[in-house]
Amino acid sequence: MKRIFKHLREISKKNERQKVLDNFYTKQMKNGKTIRADAMDKIALGIIIWIGLVILINKLIKNFFVSVFISLIFGIFMTIYLRKLFLESKNKKIKEIQNEYRVKLEEEKGISPDEDIEDYIINRYYEKKEEAKKNFNFLSKDKIVKLYFLAVIFYITGYLSAYPMYYKIMGIISFIMATFIGSYNITEYIKKSNNKDLLN
Repeated sequence: MKRIFKHLREISKKNERQKVLDNFYTKQMKNGKTIRADAMDKIALGIIIWIGLVILINKLIKNFFVSVFISLIFGIFMTIYLRKLFLESKNKKIKEIQNEYRVKLEEEKGISPDEDIEDYIINRYYEKKEEAKKNFNFLSKDKIVKLYFLAVIFYITGYLSAYPMYYKIMGIISFIMATFIGSYNITEYIKKSNNKDLLN
């Protein structure tokens, strides 16, 4: 059982490593776009082309279901062919990116020529992730929760006090402050976590 869990952990770690690398290379090739965003763009483009093909074939043969079937078969073959071309092009670009960063790192950071560039990318990714977490404290999460709690207290007190408008306004201000600070923290964390250049 321990061997199975160990094997699963190794697979998970390997998949996580590959995911980080794929995301990094995609950001370099797609001007900061994540691998998920790039995949969604390709899916959307594929659907648009497929619908256009269905409409075109349907105009020629006047049979909608046959048009859908032909377009689907054509789409599958084209996807396989284009994927093969894309992988060849992607692997070539990855080599270029690795060489570019190796030269840059050897000049600026003094890494040794035999050091694995992908290991460096992975390590920098987790370092930057930790830095982003540490900077996630414009005000601490505890203070944000307290502000929300204070907003609730102010608002309830407004119904019991002789000055309801004052307490309700204070409650709204506390709520807005907590929401603004929380949104700021989340935005900064996402921005730093998704920084295109992990090596800087």
